[in-house]
Amino acid sequence: MYMVIVCYTCGRFLLAKVGQKTRRCPYCEARVVLEKARRVAYAKSAQEASNIIRTLKKSKTFPQQPSSHNQ
Repeated sequence: MYMVIVCYTCGRFLLAKVGQKTRRCPYCEARVVLEKARRVAYAKSAQEASNIIRTLKKSKTFPQQPSSHNQ
């Protein structure tokens, strides 16, 4: 099982296996503590999680950058 999370440094979506403690963001290199990260979806496979991320990126529902970057 996988989860889609939001990096709390750069605001981008990433996937992680359920049960992992941390994940390094491939975009900003921040170490994300998964229990503190915002979880936006769960998926049965990495492929399904990737498809969810693609859909979310096209959507205007979630900001891609933290609000401090939009000033």
